[in-house]
Amino acid sequence: MKRWITLLILVGCLLLASCNRASIGMIGGADGPTSVIVSQKNKDATKYFRKHYVDERKLPILDIYIENPFVSDDRTLLLQDSIENNLELMVYEYYRNLMAGAYQEAKDMILDESLLAATEASENNFKQGIYYSRLVLDEIDLLDQEDVMELVPQKKNEIIASLEALGMEEFAIVEVEKIITNNEKANSMGTRIENWRGTRYYLLGKKEDAYKIVDVYSEDFIND
Repeated sequence: MKRWITLLILVGCLLLASCNRASIGMIGGADGPTSVIVSQKNKDATKYFRKHYVDERKLPILDIYIENPFVSDDRTLLLQDSIENNLELMVYEYYRNLMAGAYQEAKDMILDESLLAATEASENNFKQGIYYSRLVLDEIDLLDQEDVMELVPQKKNEIIASLEALGMEEFAIVEVEKIITNNEKANSMGTRIENWRGTRYYLLGKKEDAYKIVDVYSEDFIND
């Protein structure tokens, strides 16, 4: 009998050892789990975020003048928040370029293919007289490290994969709350958009001392 018990224990150990280190599992019976196998991959993601997320305290203090509101022809960009650092300024300048019709400058800031395609589509619409007449940046804020630690593991792993594929040394996430109003021609083309409010999260990556927009996420990005 002791030999059979020893054999069963040995088989169980071998099965556990063969499990993928990145998997998550529970061991237990009808009374509930007795132990949890913690995902090594999630641990690594947390470690990566701790090591590579920008330290806001080390960012240079800005001393700049921002024209507010910024007006270009019949288009207005209104900033209702302060710009505290160069990363927030970068995202602001992306929107400023859109409102100024400076699309090449906007595209030069982007690595994300989806955002690049959306910006090119916006450029084509602009050439046809279809654009935002008013854009309000209600909030623009660099998330601190504790905020980004609230991301679900899947999002963390996706971010790490993107950053490592691009060879990024450091990263940051800037949250933007915006309100948009289309011009009359845009409204005449379909559903009227006035005072549409939305939130976007810009993933910025740093390589060779320069930041680029790596990806953009919407409202469900952060766990509440």
